[in-house]
Amino acid sequence: MKTVGRRLRSGTWGLAVARGIAAEIVGDKAGVRELVRELFGEGIEVRKRAADVARRISEIDGSLLERYADELAGLLETLPVEESRTRWHLGLVVPRVAQTRAQRLRAARTMSSLAGDESNVVRCSAVEGLGLLALQEPSLRDEAEEMVERYLREGTTKAMKSRARGVMRMWAKAERKKK
Repeated sequence: MKTVGRRLRSGTWGLAVARGIAAEIVGDKAGVRELVRELFGEGIEVRKRAADVARRISEIDGSLLERYADELAGLLETLPVEESRTRWHLGLVVPRVAQTRAQRLRAARTMSSLAGDESNVVRCSAVEGLGLLALQEPSLRDEAEEMVERYLREGTTKAMKSRARGVMRMWAKAERKKK
């Protein structure tokens, strides 16, 4: 089997490929470690692909990336604007893997910053990310609700409004589970 790095560097890329790699390395700590190493590499395209796979892993089992929460948050904070796709994917990973209050508050500051980004996809990840964080950190709920309402009112794309509605559905589902 090809290493994670080789898989990220070869062939055409798409959702099915990202999901396939994620499914393969979900139970492999060494594979996850290699994936994280690739996120910090110099290749922009490889970094974007690695972020895509990390996103898919966080959808399956975010706990696999929790040990890297601080490093991933730092990476997201420092990525250049030109790497909007990488920032988009990490904008969903970082909130999912933040486990401590400090990590959640740091991630929330980053989501607030991303909400003003020039990239629509990055702004979409900001509202979803802050919504996820607000589920775990009640002190963020007001800020998250304000962002959701703003996106519903002023969102520049259907995707932004859809993400905001998705956050509202996620909150409603969480409330039903509490009862």
